[in-house]
Amino acid sequence: MAEYCDRFPELTSLGLGLVAVSVDTPDRSRALAKQLHLPFTLLCDTAREVVQSYGVYNREEKGGIAYPSTFVLDRDRTVRFRSLDRTASRVNLDGLFAFLRAGLDTTAPATPEQTRFMPRLGDFARVTRNALRFGMRSPKG
Repeated sequence: MAEYCDRFPELTSLGLGLVAVSVDTPDRSRALAKQLHLPFTLLCDTAREVVQSYGVYNREEKGGIAYPSTFVLDRDRTVRFRSLDRTASRVNLDGLFAFLRAGLDTTAPATPEQTRFMPRLGDFARVTRNALRFGMRSPKG
C-alpha cells in the first residue's frame, strides 16, 4: 500500500480514484489508515463477500483474509486488469500507470507485468514491531 500512497497524486492527476478493501473491522481499518496515513479510502468487508466474489479470499491465513491484489475497473465496473500479488512479486506500478494512461483501451499493448519485490529493512522492522504490539492473528468474523 505504501507504493500506492507515494503515487496517489499521480493517480488522481489522471482523474482516477483508488480504494483498498480490508476484511478487518471498521475500527481496526480506521486505525490502520491513520497509522499508514492513507490518502485513499479503506473499505471494510468483514463478511468477506467482496473478496470471495473477486476470487482473492485466503481462508487459510489469519482466520480468512484477502490475498494482496490489484484490480482496475472501468466506469461500468468491468474488470479490465487483475493482478494477484505475493510477498515477493507484485504488479509493476510503472507498467500499471502506463496501462492506465492508455485509457483502459482494450486494444492497448499487453497488461503490466509483475516484478520481484524486496521489502526494505524498515518494512521488516515495522512488521516485526506491529506483530509484537498487536499480535499475529486477526480475529475471525
